[in-house]
Amino acid sequence: MNKGTIQFWLLFIVSIILSVVAISLFFKALKLILYVILVAALAPVIYLVLRLFIGRAKKPDNKLKRRE
Repeated sequence: MNKGTIQFWLLFIVSIILSVVAISLFFKALKLILYVILVAALAPVIYLVLRLFIGRAKKPDNKLKRRE
């Protein structure tokens, strides 16, 4: 094998390894973005449901009295 062939295969293997790393990082970033979007979308719904349940548990005597 001459020097050109060895250099070709070495560059080919390095480029494959770098491509795998880049794709892996891309999917990790995509997963993180998806989690953030889902949390941002579900937070108001969960807030409203909890507010609905906690609102029913309050007793009427807990209300603040009006100042007259």
